[in-house]
Amino acid sequence: MELINFDNFEQNQRMYGGTAGRKMGITYEGKEYLLKFPGNLKEQQMKNINLSYSNSPVCEYIGSKIYEIVGLPVHNTILGTRNNKIVVACKDFLGEEDRLYEFDKIKVTFEPHFLDSNGNETNGVGVDLYEIMMTIQEHPFLQDIPGVKEHFWNMFIMDALIGNTDRNNSNWGIILKKDGVKEIAPVYDNGNCLNSKWDDEKMRIVMNDADKMEAEAYKARRCIFELHGKRVNPYHIIESREYSECLEAVYRLTPQIGNNMNRI
Repeated sequence: MELINFDNFEQNQRMYGGTAGRKMGITYEGKEYLLKFPGNLKEQQMKNINLSYSNSPVCEYIGSKIYEIVGLPVHNTILGTRNNKIVVACKDFLGEEDRLYEFDKIKVTFEPHFLDSNGNETNGVGVDLYEIMMTIQEHPFLQDIPGVKEHFWNMFIMDALIGNTDRNNSNWGIILKKDGVKEIAPVYDNGNCLNSKWDDEKMRIVMNDADKMEAEAYKARRCIFELHGKRVNPYHIIESREYSECLEAVYRLTPQIGNNMNRI
């Protein structure tokens, strides 16, 4: 696989948020791209982490390609280098006058009182699954956009598959176009999948131990979303069959995953 050398590309005028690492906008082959650099793990002083820099650019690329293989809308990614570091270029899916409203901004601009899964009133900034479902179902901004709930559960299933533990209210959303049309943004921000902070030795230890492998891949898996104040294991949510839309996503995606497992 050829890596694109991005050394000589100048920064454009587009600015990007997020706290996972350095970013910069460039123009590549006439299109706007976001270059994402590996996170400096030494700077963060993380425990039990031996890598100096995360593998997040590679994981962003692979995770996004898995979404693509399964047939879900996802941003286009290109793997490359800049200043001797592996980077990933993510195609900017916004037009000049488009606006991206991340779900966290939609969620807090909601007049009815929020109740979480414990029945408590909240200010709407949390990641309680009950709150999220209520927002998707009732928020006026979302009512004329088909497929929002299906999109959420598609991401929930796929993120469980690729081990993306950082899907949250701020990295998925809705595009408001210049003409007022609203559409669901393609899936983006997949860099925290596939244990992006693990070194080769840690991967080797886990992969050679069946119990550790089962714990990491299934038993101990947690995502960012919560029920009753605790982060949930996505597989427990699937197994519970409590959310019919989640089960429908499993039925939708399982054939695509199975048919493409060799490519994945």
